[in-house]
Amino acid sequence: MVNEVIKVLSFLKKRPMLLLAIVASVSVLLIYHSFFTTIIFSALCIVFIFVLIYKKQGGVFIFCGVWLLAIILSSSHCLSNVDRISKMDDMTVSGEFIAVTVSENKKENYLCVVEVLESPILKKGDRLQVTYTGPEINVGQSFKANARLSKLKSQASARSYYSERIYSFADINDIVLTDNNDFIITKTANIRNFIKEQIFKFYGKDEAATMLALLTGDRTYLSDSFYSNIKGAGVMHVMVVSGMHLSIIVTLMLYLVNKFVYNRLLKSLVIFLTVLSVAAVCGFTMSILRAGITYLLIALSLLLNRQSNSANSLGAAISAILLFNPMAVFSVALQLSALSTFGILSVAIPVTKFLNEKNIIRHKILSSLVSAVLITVSALILTLPVTITVFGYVSNMAVVTNLLISFATTAALCLCIIGFIFFPLRGILFYFSNLTVSYINAVINYFGSSEFATTDMPPWSAYFTAAVIFLIFYVIVACAKRDNMLKLKGIVKKKMTEGGKILKWQSFTKKR
Repeated sequence: MVNEVIKVLSFLKKRPMLLLAIVASVSVLLIYHSFFTTIIFSALCIVFIFVLIYKKQGGVFIFCGVWLLAIILSSSHCLSNVDRISKMDDMTVSGEFIAVTVSENKKENYLCVVEVLESPILKKGDRLQVTYTGPEINVGQSFKANARLSKLKSQASARSYYSERIYSFADINDIVLTDNNDFIITKTANIRNFIKEQIFKFYGKDEAATMLALLTGDRTYLSDSFYSNIKGAGVMHVMVVSGMHLSIIVTLMLYLVNKFVYNRLLKSLVIFLTVLSVAAVCGFTMSILRAGITYLLIALSLLLNRQSNSANSLGAAISAILLFNPMAVFSVALQLSALSTFGILSVAIPVTKFLNEKNIIRHKILSSLVSAVLITVSALILTLPVTITVFGYVSNMAVVTNLLISFATTAALCLCIIGFIFFPLRGILFYFSNLTVSYINAVINYFGSSEFATTDMPPWSAYFTAAVIFLIFYVIVACAKRDNMLKLKGIVKKKMTEGGKILKWQSFTKKR
């Protein structure tokens, strides 16, 4: 057991950014539950940095120590903002605001997230979730109004809102539109609306709702029954734009670029622009930010002609998000995205590599199928603690459904994106994309509506699944250790054999 723990620590030591992400996440959680720990962690972090400097250790760990200290201080600042705004409960404040997101009109009541531009009491940049009756406000529109604040009372829902930097609810009235609109937010919203209009023009109603969710993460138009089937089928991650979607889009763009010219600078620029565009259209959600930062690091390593480490890139992406928004640690989307990615990197890929090296599965089609199953299963297993805690059930159909729609999802996205790039051909491309989405909907409805689609799980089972995950990693580490020992024995035996032959040849030469 001790050897395996040392092995895990050695693994993390070689991936300092992943270690930073883990330590930072734990620190933020502890600081949230006890503000006093901020002082303790800050002091320990400063001591750690000075010890590293005194012992002249690698600059990477000193950099990680400084980054961790910045995240701790950022956490303290976020909690002070939460406390400041909570004290304004039931207070009416005036100010100028800008709409960041706007939901559909629900029976004359509008719902949107606004950011403070100017206020005598609130600070610039504070975010509120507001309800109002009119006039209609578009994304990027600025306005003056009076806001009656009400604090977030439920701790469970409050943490979810904190992860989006929303610290209070508000009812607003006396709205007066102003001309201080945000150009970037407005143009991004216009692009999003254009995409929505084109999809609903060429796709069927149900297919358009699914395609819009696949492409932009907007699940507004999904029916309640279909949304329930999505959860039952265990494919909720497909309707949230994340690493899988970004990987498909970036790969497609690089493939199109490589058809005309190959250049490291151009490839890096394509990755950067693609990530930025997709993130903007999708509203900079946590899952897309995590995946986007990872790809930006890949683009940077490509530009510098250096080999990137996937686990380190994942850790760097999470650490960057926590630096600017420490409460993002409570984001379910970020948790699922990070854990599923880590599961693929730490379980699926090593096991697949082992099977290929040992030539256990020789048939290519069967090998591809096993690899797809391993990716799906590892991602599902690593996310089980979060899934059970948040949703209270597990999907029995997740593996089958994911395998059946994975390639179809890639095809639908590629056809749709190519349709927007080569606009004159959009009719025929959207037609085939619509057929593919129809198949996806049929699979989700069939398996998601099954009587045995889900199994309710008690809260304590989340701890049990966490123990199972620990056991899986223990087995993988133990197997890796055994494989390394066998390789080492083989190398020693080979050297001893070769050395014996050399000695015999030399003695024979001397006798002659």
